Amino acid sequence: MATETALLANETEIANAMKVLRLGEWTDDLLNEIELDRRLKISLEQADRGEVRPIEEFEKELNEKFANGYFTKENARKRIEEKSNG
Repeated sequence: MATETALLANETEIANAMKVLRLGEWTDDLLNEIELDRRLKISLEQADRGEVRPIEEFEKELNEKFANGYFTKENARKRIEEKSNG
């Protein structure tokens, strides 16, 4: 919870700084890049600790999602809306 609060505060500070620098239109791109870098760092740390799952397991899950319609446009919109509201 504290980490989420800190991240939100940082996002607000970054957004304000980007506006001051008149770079406001790139704020979302910068925040997305920061989030991707954060997730990549976590993934690499997990891989270094051996916390990985077999490719076969991933492929099976992916195939099941395709078969169940998880990747349809309608379902994608629902997931995006849920993330935005939640």
